[in-house]
Amino acid sequence: MARSNVVKVLALLALVPTAISCGGEELSAREPVVAGAFYPAEADVLTKQVDAFLAAGAAKAKVEGKPIALVVPHAGYTYSGRCAGVAYATVKGKAYKRVIVLAVNHRGMPFQGGSILKVDAYRTPLGSVPVDRAACDTLLGTEQFGTFPSAHRMEHSLEVQLPFLQRALGSFQLVPIVLGGMADDDYAAMAALLRKVIDQDTLVVASSDFTHYGRNFGFAPFESKVRDGIEKLDKGAIDLILQRDGPGFTKYVSKTGATICGRCPVRVLLGLLPEKAKGQLVNYYMSGDDNNDYRHSVSYAGIVFTAEGQWGEAPAAKEPPEKAAEAADANISEAGQKKLLDIARKTLVAVTDGKNVPEVKLDDAELQGRNGVFVTLNKKGELRGCIGNFRPLTPLYKTVATQTRQSALEDRRFPAVRPIEVNDIDIEISVLMPEKPIKDPLAWEFGKHGIIVRRGWQQATFLPQVAAHFKTKEEMLSACCRKAGMLSNTWRDAQTTVLVYRAQVFGEKPKEKAQ
Repeated sequence: MARSNVVKVLALLALVPTAISCGGEELSAREPVVAGAFYPAEADVLTKQVDAFLAAGAAKAKVEGKPIALVVPHAGYTYSGRCAGVAYATVKGKAYKRVIVLAVNHRGMPFQGGSILKVDAYRTPLGSVPVDRAACDTLLGTEQFGTFPSAHRMEHSLEVQLPFLQRALGSFQLVPIVLGGMADDDYAAMAALLRKVIDQDTLVVASSDFTHYGRNFGFAPFESKVRDGIEKLDKGAIDLILQRDGPGFTKYVSKTGATICGRCPVRVLLGLLPEKAKGQLVNYYMSGDDNNDYRHSVSYAGIVFTAEGQWGEAPAAKEPPEKAAEAADANISEAGQKKLLDIARKTLVAVTDGKNVPEVKLDDAELQGRNGVFVTLNKKGELRGCIGNFRPLTPLYKTVATQTRQSALEDRRFPAVRPIEVNDIDIEISVLMPEKPIKDPLAWEFGKHGIIVRRGWQQATFLPQVAAHFKTKEEMLSACCRKAGMLSNTWRDAQTTVLVYRAQVFGEKPKEKAQ
């Protein structure tokens, strides 16, 4: 059969999972769709090509320690194979039981969050890669993940990673994730969930090409010194990745328009990495380098992350329920409040002046919790910015600094706060307690509880103090629905989830007693 016909047949097969036999059982498998296009369809040819890339990459892949995560390109091997070879050479021969691949939705229908195909294996010309069903089922049991088949049918960004992983690692189990649209709060929430299926034998791969330059990509901002312009653009993003600055990376991509297709996988990865993780750029070039023609060029970067202690110590045993409740409900002391407000104020002054968030290290036990935090900025009594995070991965005092920066610079409802405004702004911090769903959407205390209204991927929240702007619970719930883009009465629907939480609220400006 001619190669073109083989490719067509494989593409058709991939539209639905096929069955493979394993010990008498029929297991479903996702078939390859870009074999013969992005990489060779013949096993022997593919093996020789990948092994050659890995061998050539070994000379450049100089990293200390066992990598925990990679950023790897996903173009056709003719273009990005050399770069992928360097990145994967850093893990060749090392033992990993599980590999999480975070990929891009290039051709599927739009969706929010992460998509995991319900199959038992992914096939390539080199054989089957078993899927870690236990890990996938754990993730699919949450609201951040679902199954959107169209995102997997013709997607190459995950598939092209597999032959490299097969030749570099040998045996492993796969957690295949295609990412769709992501809101700011989704990154930390998804990272927290992924941490539950990560152990010391896990490798995480973020699949991404970098700048796509040219009129065909709708991105050609440089009229002269094009290569220099592209490299400067790429290196600005890469520097933020190496610094593990997820919010800064997202802001940079938004501000510059950099056409980095894997920005969501990269951002999720940055939220996953432990604090001790160190990044290293091991390879970088552009497709335009081959013929010195940058009218139509894609950039490729290989980035490797290592960390002392790998992914960190195993989670401590859970505390008794009563003890956990005490910890969750513990109030921040007046001294602790003062320290958090001081951090927020210094952060506000620094970031509005174009500087980085000030480095702070606090050992106070009460400031180490992973509580959610909202930082509210009020200017002369009017809201000037408010952004929060329900599931941060950093200690409380660091989360306050992060949310202060985002509230000042990234609240899309307002322009970024200018230095001249800082003295007119009062800071309020809301430290959140864990949220819980309620069966009766009206079974909460008005003014004491914050609310979350959630339906599918749509959700919004109001902090407890927002109740001052409403007369009734019903009015507040309806407004929260509208904030989430729903109809006002959606909170009454049985398919809608209402969650409530409490918060400790304190600020620079003394609060008036509630009436």
